Amino acid sequence: MSEVSATPALPAGLIIELVTPLTATGSLDAEGLGRLVDWVAPYAAGIVAGSPGLGEALGLPDSLRQELLSRLIELWPGPGPLFFGVTADTREKTWDLIQELEAAGQSRYYDYQVYWLDLPLWYHSNRGLPAYYQQLLTAVKHPLVLLNQPDFIQRRSKPWKHPNLRTAVFKKLTALPEIKGLIFRGEMSRFLNYHRAALSRPDFVLYEGNESRFLSRPGSHGLVSAGAQLFPAAWREVTRACQHPEDLAQQPSSPARLWQLSTELLRLAQCYESAPVALLKTALQELRVIKHDTTCPATIPAAAGAKKNFLEALTNWSI
Repeated sequence: MSEVSATPALPAGLIIELVTPLTATGSLDAEGLGRLVDWVAPYAAGIVAGSPGLGEALGLPDSLRQELLSRLIELWPGPGPLFFGVTADTREKTWDLIQELEAAGQSRYYDYQVYWLDLPLWYHSNRGLPAYYQQLLTAVKHPLVLLNQPDFIQRRSKPWKHPNLRTAVFKKLTALPEIKGLIFRGEMSRFLNYHRAALSRPDFVLYEGNESRFLSRPGSHGLVSAGAQLFPAAWREVTRACQHPEDLAQQPSSPARLWQLSTELLRLAQCYESAPVALLKTALQELRVIKHDTTCPATIPAAAGAKKNFLEALTNWSI
């Protein structure tokens, strides 16, 4: 068994997906990143950074992505994993970026597991995808976790015929031991199909990437939450309760509190879903976690009304 395929099991629970803090000129806000990591670290079972969507990685230069990884290796205390985005616009650029990132992290010590996070349908169709990964995995040092994110794929100027991983393709991908899991966004019926397709891999993890659905149907290994970087303690409490409802019987006052808490978190999630990057950065700036709310030029801006409503909801947060 290879070193990559023998990595520890992925954790259950709350995984917090981070924005990429930027200065007013678009460089990495290292101080803001440090405050953000300190803000979420006590509550997260792991973090996602440099992702194609919330992390704006496709709009960042490779040098900034390398700097982001290097900083996170210094900042993230573990013991939970760091999932770091490696997706680029083409197969060749993705391959090159992985090699650059592995070189950037090679001389640094970290007492936790690093996983490369990839959104393959951004640069590769379903056709031939298992063979592509078989070749890629011979050259990488860290295991992979994949993203299924059809709403983001449909933003491509020429989207593939299928914005989701086809179930038959996904089943072949689960046969590759170096691929450890999937962060899923999409329809519930497809999630169930993926779950059945992965039954032959007991160690393969399916994380829910939709906060609203997790609150109503917490049937996955855990939640990857963007909103948890605002109120990480609240999201951890709700995530634990959703995954272990049997514990509520020992605390009679808990169900009412958790109902109120989850309702408020859901209301907030609905407020930022139209432009999550811009609105979450604005909120983190209001909370004085980051100094600037700068976004990449291609990032969807927040409408004035949406920003006003979200800031009002944030101000009214009282739990």
